[in-house]
Amino acid sequence: MTLILTEISNFGIAMAADSAVTITIDTENGTQRRVLTGVNKLQVINKLNAGIAIWGLGELTIEHGHKIDTDVWLHNFIQAERANYNSLLEFATLLQNKIRTHVAPINTTRRPLGNIGFHLAGYVQHEGHPTPTFYHIHNGESQALAARRITIDPTLVNANHDLPPDLVRQILAQGQSYLTRNGDFTIYAALFNHIGEFLEGLSEYNGMTIPQSRNLIERAEWLRFQIKTMSELYRHSNLHLPTIGGKIDTLLITPNGVDDCGLTF
Repeated sequence: MTLILTEISNFGIAMAADSAVTITIDTENGTQRRVLTGVNKLQVINKLNAGIAIWGLGELTIEHGHKIDTDVWLHNFIQAERANYNSLLEFATLLQNKIRTHVAPINTTRRPLGNIGFHLAGYVQHEGHPTPTFYHIHNGESQALAARRITIDPTLVNANHDLPPDLVRQILAQGQSYLTRNGDFTIYAALFNHIGEFLEGLSEYNGMTIPQSRNLIERAEWLRFQIKTMSELYRHSNLHLPTIGGKIDTLLITPNGVDDCGLTF
């Protein structure tokens, strides 16, 4: 599993991801599950000044039954398809169509196996202004599109435009931010809901504001802190397979381009 976060705010776009992946290995005694770290889940699309992050399946089955790590496949895809995309929409559509050839339709009547997804974020021109936008390419239901009464086939991988620029402008005009989280996020969501309530009470008690973010770097650091917190909690738990861990990468995107200095920890 994994934990990836993408936030759009008035500071810009901040993305963060851990580097752990769970794999299944065939042995003489059956199968074993292991967690490997060092996976490059967060990558830059230089041609588009955009970022992309992976959650879900750690490997893909490609031609002739060969398997390839999803992060390696994505890196190759970004380079190999460079001449075929000139916009985030074109990239999202190409990725959707290619992934569909590698990932079979899922069964949505039960907890689906074979979930895969990609956070794709960058800037586009909207009404004469550079504006953030966000695509979520994945299989399964899309809550974001359902809220706008847009229907999809959830059994397939779809290039869902979760945050078109006009919707982003509305959100930012209200001084709000928008966070998308995927991977092993159930405990994360519950924990940081409680932490958020505690921090609000702390502000009322003594005026302390946490987080006090003054720029995009500090927003990315806050996302990194959240993933690191989950990683440490899992490390100190009784779970034999801590599914969130390894190095934590961050990526900053503004109208001036991508700052990938956060891709180390």
